[in-house]
Amino acid sequence: MINKINENMTLKEIMEMDERLFNEISKLGFDICCSKMKTLKDSCLDKGLDTQEVLNKLNEKVEEINYIEKIILENE
Repeated sequence: MINKINENMTLKEIMEMDERLFNEISKLGFDICCSKMKTLKDSCLDKGLDTQEVLNKLNEKVEEINYIEKIILENE
């Protein structure tokens, strides 16, 4: 199971949690090469994005990933 994301985590930490989160970070347009050591909060500020909205979107993905993993484990 993946823990919830918080605004103080770096983009690198988030992307390393699961490849599907890497994809979400990319879709949001963050610079995943040069800015990956910045926190989510700082990255959102740089792009003019609402940190809470981005955090909610990423944590929805975390919930989806955890749900899928739970189903897989239950059916093994």
